[in-house]
Formats: sequence, structure tokens, C-alpha cells
Amino acid sequence: MEKKNEIARIIGEKNQYCNYTGGVDNSRVLQIETILKVDLPESYKWFLENYGHILIMGIEIYGVSKGEIPSCVKATERYRKFGLPPRFVVIESSDEWIYCLDTSNIKDGECTIVDWDRREGVGSQEYKNFYEFFYERLKDACENWD
Repeated sequence: MEKKNEIARIIGEKNQYCNYTGGVDNSRVLQIETILKVDLPESYKWFLENYGHILIMGIEIYGVSKGEIPSCVKATERYRKFGLPPRFVVIESSDEWIYCLDTSNIKDGECTIVDWDRREGVGSQEYKNFYEFFYERLKDACENWD
């Protein structure tokens, strides 16, 4: 819960460097789960319901943008063509790897976030849940932005 509050605080403080689509209702969350055939963790649902899709201080977290097909679905389907396991949902893409929700093992409503690339598969970075992942990404962005 603490990280969720910190995320909201940072977004509020850095709002001038932020662009997000706005929260979505549960029907859009269910659309993602249905298309990708996964269950999403509660922390990512919170993100979708509050922000949708966000670009802040150089980080872009996929979710639901203004288009009919959610951005996380487009990215996930694109990477599945390159061997991304079906249990993964792409939430961010960097030049070297992507960050994914690993929906194969949801416990207490949460799953881990891992990095993945076409050549090596799952990398060494892992976060306990989406709150931890997003908070760490925002914290790094703040340090690099200032």
C-alpha cells in the first residue's frame, strides 16, 4: 500500500512531465484478460483504473490508450510472434528488453514482473509486484530527470 501512495505522490508532483490517458472501467480490464487469456494482478488493475496508459519522465507504461485495442495487448501480441511466452503481458519496452507481468503464478492477487528479450528469454531483473516495479521505475526516472 505504501508504494501505491508513493506512486500517486510522484505522479502528482511530476504532473507537468506526465501524460496519461485516464482510468478505465472494469470492462476494459476484462477485455485485456479475455484477449490475452490471462488474469491480471490487482496492482496492475489499479494502474489501469487510475491512469490507463502513462508516459512520465521518459518512461512509458502500457495499458489502455485511446485506441480500441489496449496498448499492452498490441505490444504483447507483437512480442508473442517473437517467442514471448503466453503467460507474459508486456508493460514496458526499452531498447534492450521488455518488462512483463508473469501471470503464471498469481498469489494473493499479485504476480512478479520480469525482464525478457528474444535472445536470452527471462533476464535477471525481477520485481515482487507491479507497485514495486512502477515505484522503482519512477524513482530512477526522477533521479535521471533532475
